[in-house]
Amino acid sequence: MTDLLSMVVTVQAETDMILPQHLGRAVHALLLRWVAARDSSLARQLHDSEGQKPFTCSTLIGLKRLPQGRGLPAGAQAWFRLTALRADVANLLLDYQALPPRTLELDEQSFRVVQVTSDPQQHPWASATDIQTLASPYLLAQCVPERTVRLNFSAPTTFRQADNNLPLPLPDLVIGSLADKWNAFSAIALGPELREYARLALVLHRFKLHSGLARLKDGGLTVGGVGFAEYKALRYDRYWLSLVNLLADYALYAGVGRLTTQGLGQARRITADHA
Repeated sequence: MTDLLSMVVTVQAETDMILPQHLGRAVHALLLRWVAARDSSLARQLHDSEGQKPFTCSTLIGLKRLPQGRGLPAGAQAWFRLTALRADVANLLLDYQALPPRTLELDEQSFRVVQVTSDPQQHPWASATDIQTLASPYLLAQCVPERTVRLNFSAPTTFRQADNNLPLPLPDLVIGSLADKWNAFSAIALGPELREYARLALVLHRFKLHSGLARLKDGGLTVGGVGFAEYKALRYDRYWLSLVNLLADYALYAGVGRLTTQGLGQARRITADHA
């Protein structure tokens, strides 16, 4: 059973297009249209539910600078990502992978669909698995957890603190965000002590981050951190580091921080070779 999915959709511009820089809301709207076409009640639930959502959406990635502005010239390709954290959402999206549409619409612009895949051999951001397979090596002590974990934040990543946004992926904010998503959709609960471990024992060891901007539905701009961050444990504790490593793997599907359904917080674990 697939309950964790990262599906990459590659599209091609049929004419020259001028597009907004951030299309996370347009991709979000597309996902809801796709779900509604197969299961209207599930689409309403995804739209209306409060709290953690069982999916994320990226923006359209690969836009180019054109004389008229930012967009795609005719024939150019770009891609976006849809993820699922629950089996019903994952399986519905996999239907579109099995039989992809010929075209799709984003921001009232029509694109030709080139490929829909969850195969990591075809795209580095694609994957499909289940929670048990992801968790077993760590929870059953089948592997030695790494003391250092590295994450790539490909979209602005920000966190809510009181009434403010904090655009810096500090260890306890990252691990806390991932643990909240995990607890919302997994039967295996992770306690609040994990966030405290991240606050006291994990440090932001190395990083290469810059500020990224995303325009939201109210027209306001949100600032978030974009780039690479490496987290290192000050002391080795196999149990806690197993959970940290598990959540680092989970980031590919769950996203990190706020507004992951609108293109923010797109993240994945990377190796030192890709830092």
